Amino acid sequence: MSTLCYVNFPGNAREAIAYYQRIFRGPEPEIMSYGDYVDPNYQTPEQIKHLVMHAEIIVFGSRIMISDTPEGFGMDLIKGNNFSLAIVSNDLEKLKDAWHQLKVDAKVITEFSPSFFSEGYGYLIDKFDTPWQLIFEK
Repeated sequence: MSTLCYVNFPGNAREAIAYYQRIFRGPEPEIMSYGDYVDPNYQTPEQIKHLVMHAEIIVFGSRIMISDTPEGFGMDLIKGNNFSLAIVSNDLEKLKDAWHQLKVDAKVITEFSPSFFSEGYGYLIDKFDTPWQLIFEK
């Protein structure tokens, strides 16, 4: 059994997917848009057809699911501290590389450095308001 994180964006999921793919160098994701959804009982509104309905990216071997949350779908997207993505790896150099890239235009909560529980730990909120914790684990 796996625990996955599903991250919702306010219309810029494709940009976020491309950004994370570049940093973490995962396989190319399959992206399903709302326009790809076919149901004879539902007509997708034209203004959301280009938005991401579902995608998955791989970050250091873990799957993260991503979608856009269009307005009026019964759930308002709230950016905040209700989740974080914790990336745990035994490759310190990969973590440092990812950290330096994620750090651009981010709000750093804890600079990536040795801590009492790890030789490398950092916590930031990236330019898409996504909170990340990068943790080195032997």
